Amino acid sequence: MNTFTNIGEPLSIRDAVTAISPENAKRYAEAYFEPDSRFPGVGIFTGSHFESLGADQNLPNQITASDLLAVGTLSVNVPARANIALLGKLAEEISGLLAQIPADIHMGELRDEPSFTAHLGPNSPALALWDLLRRNAEDESRWDVGPTIASKIMARKRPHLIPIEDSVVNRVIGRGKQNSWRLWWEALVADEYLEERAGEVREHISRPQLSTLRTLDIVLWSSGR
Repeated sequence: MNTFTNIGEPLSIRDAVTAISPENAKRYAEAYFEPDSRFPGVGIFTGSHFESLGADQNLPNQITASDLLAVGTLSVNVPARANIALLGKLAEEISGLLAQIPADIHMGELRDEPSFTAHLGPNSPALALWDLLRRNAEDESRWDVGPTIASKIMARKRPHLIPIEDSVVNRVIGRGKQNSWRLWWEALVADEYLEERAGEVREHISRPQLSTLRTLDIVLWSSGR
């Protein structure tokens, strides 16, 4: 059982992770990747296939049909109009933006404000891609790609840099209306605690390729649900 102090007050990400014992965190991750005996090759939680589904087609600078199918394992569906545009007319523009977002950089490696601004700030390629996925331009009609879907598409392409938006996790960490990219960045650069906790979980479930952001997302989501 998790014990949260100051009930009713929002928790920080560090608080939320600290409230989950190391043993429970490992147990949550084990359960998340548990196979479903009813369906050969399928996990109890379909989200456990988010990284692995069509991994050979997860091209670093291109959104593919496999990426959009993988997003569906996290209990969301990309609207048909968006799918058609992302794989068609917008594909070249998306690839150009992805090419400007380093595939190997981790959010926790952005050690100062200028680094954060360059990679995740108002004029960054990442935010431009976010706006493109969300159709945030004033002259564009929305196509029902909200923050949750957009974050999952981007996390599939840049798992070490972009956190997944999820109502359960947002509630657990007390996000409110705060900018989730900044919230996670500030938590990760504050000290090594979150990296260490994620590393312990990854090692326990033998999934070294899992990003810190995704590892903590799984643990926090499992605890919060």
